[in-house]
Amino acid sequence: MHGWLGWADLAAESPQVRDAQRRRLAGGLTTDRRSGNLGLNDKNRQIYLNLARLDITDHLWATAPRPRPDGRLIVDGGADPASVPSDLGRMNLLARTIMGDTWPEISADIDNLVRAEPTARDVKKSLAGHAWCSLLVAVIQLIEKITRVVDLLNDEARQFVKDAVTRQVESKLSRLITDAVINILVTRVWSAVTRLLEAHFPILNADTLRVLRMLAVFTCPWVGRHRDVYVHALEPLMRDAREIIAVDVKTQLVVLFTPLWPQPGSQPAT
Repeated sequence: MHGWLGWADLAAESPQVRDAQRRRLAGGLTTDRRSGNLGLNDKNRQIYLNLARLDITDHLWATAPRPRPDGRLIVDGGADPASVPSDLGRMNLLARTIMGDTWPEISADIDNLVRAEPTARDVKKSLAGHAWCSLLVAVIQLIEKITRVVDLLNDEARQFVKDAVTRQVESKLSRLITDAVINILVTRVWSAVTRLLEAHFPILNADTLRVLRMLAVFTCPWVGRHRDVYVHALEPLMRDAREIIAVDVKTQLVVLFTPLWPQPGSQPAT
């Protein structure tokens, strides 16, 4: 689940806490010695990615219920899934239901599948790569193209998600075992999605898409090696009319990340 909890907690802090983090990050940027321009390197990419994440947390703070006197938010908790009032509440509900609540079940299923404890541990570590963000991006793509809830729950949709996760999960185990593990992951998550739908959570709407994109950006361990997260999660947030991400940060993200996917033009291929 990587950084979801940390970024969500930072979104609940006062603006002063995030501003201090922003200054610290900016102080680590490096420039090319000859040109004086921002260096096209992974360190700067990670810093600007985190600056974008900070901008997202600013949006989450600004659009949430009023803060406490000390500046921290009162994060919505235990609310009716059908009527969560803020992006932060929606994101946390989705993350908790899809990832947090399912993990003990997924972990136990893997232990039952792979009896040797060291091997089971390695399997779980393999899911800590890009499995979760791949799953989230696949769900985003599904929601973008379907119009009926029933289309999210059919076998074709599940296979689409399984294929997306399979392309990203690296495992030293046999293909048979790896496929079985991915099937466990997707099956448990789909049960969680079904519970959300039964609770009338509005999964096929713009608010849900927006917070799923935020969650994917928070969850991905390294966007520079996961083009789909850039294209289907980060880029749409950069284009969002709410100006969630600052203009100067968006500009530098394009400069820093597009060379990773060589092609004509200034945007990654879709």
